[in-house]
Amino acid sequence: MHRVVFARPLVPGSKVELTREQSHYLVNVLRMKEGEQFIGLDQEGKAFVLCLDTNGKGTVLFPRAEADNEPDFAVSLYVPLLKGDKLDWVVQKSVELGVSSIRLYSAQRAVVKEGNLEKKIARWEKIALEATEQCRRQKVPPVRGIYTLEEVAAAGPGLFAWEEEANRGLQGWLQAHPKQNLLLLTGPEGGLAAQEATLLKDAGWSAVSLGPRILRAETAAIAMLTCVMFAWGAMG
Repeated sequence: MHRVVFARPLVPGSKVELTREQSHYLVNVLRMKEGEQFIGLDQEGKAFVLCLDTNGKGTVLFPRAEADNEPDFAVSLYVPLLKGDKLDWVVQKSVELGVSSIRLYSAQRAVVKEGNLEKKIARWEKIALEATEQCRRQKVPPVRGIYTLEEVAAAGPGLFAWEEEANRGLQGWLQAHPKQNLLLLTGPEGGLAAQEATLLKDAGWSAVSLGPRILRAETAAIAMLTCVMFAWGAMG
């Protein structure tokens, strides 16, 4: 059954409004008819079976027991603003991989202006919600920001990818540390400046290399997250 995420509690016997996008997808794309059932997730990730009504509504029928497919550790990903639709892709793929939250920060070499940020974050939150529905997760990872690097550093310690790090690779770090809640950070298109790396290190963050090849900013974010999820058993 198709899944729809609601930003509210779901109570058996109650009716809930579907968004225009949700109603369009169920009725016009999936060709669902009145009386057919679908799965709804509430704001806490609890699943319920709903019945499609007329006028863009659904009736909550009963709770649905589901296996928890969320990772048993939380990974928050800090990424800077990126050009074009690159951040759309990062948000979508990181949600599919199991990220717990996505946090945007300001970087010295970021080439994107921070104008209309509220509108942009609303779009990224929508992408996160749609990715959650698609990959059948229980919880929608929030998209937050924008943070200064000083605020990011203070939230640590964490792990950041830096192309100038020559002594420690991501694989070695993961092998040496047990599974745990983790903060990850990747840099902008121009890379982290030396003073930014120093700021993070002074706050207890660890720098790691992602290998001998220089990755694009969006590739680095997904590669780093994928390595963590695979190494700590969150990908089967």
